[in-house]
Amino acid sequence: MTNRSPLAFLLGRSSSRWLVVVALAWAVAPASADTFGVGDTLAPITLEDQYGELRQVDSQTRAILFSRDMDGGKFLKSGLAGRTGGDLAARRVAYVADISGMPRLVARLFALPGMRKRGYPMLLDRDGEVTARLPDEPGRATLIRLDALRIIAIDHLDDASAVAAAVEDLPAVAVVVEGVEAAAEEAQAE
Repeated sequence: MTNRSPLAFLLGRSSSRWLVVVALAWAVAPASADTFGVGDTLAPITLEDQYGELRQVDSQTRAILFSRDMDGGKFLKSGLAGRTGGDLAARRVAYVADISGMPRLVARLFALPGMRKRGYPMLLDRDGEVTARLPDEPGRATLIRLDALRIIAIDHLDDASAVAAAVEDLPAVAVVVEGVEAAAEEAQAE
């Protein structure tokens, strides 16, 4: 009996062995194949913000600013410095963060208090399931442009100035934010 490695055994001449290899490769393929892309339509997303209030990405949302890691989150935080919830609402932008990789104790004691100091809502996916298929690249922030929840463009932003410029390029519209009318002129005056 020869001493063959498991890989040599699987890669033998038998077609059934090749079937096993293909099945294994498919089973361990990265989930990125399931990632949303341009032309895909999202279902409405409902998540709690940093204050525990339910917020939604719906057909009126024109862009999602998304981060899955600390680097992307830092770019978004710096790029949105000085922005308000009214400004993002006027542009119909939702900030969504996947914080599932953050230990819950760290989130509760350190991250959430810092997030509550920001002037805009952050929709937080605490378990990573809701945002699992949103596109991202490690170390970058993602801008997902929408038209009635259909993805029309995806931009991966690698610094705060790119985030600030991308948000500034989104046109503002008159909206009602928590009972107070926020006109486009106010958003553009900042």
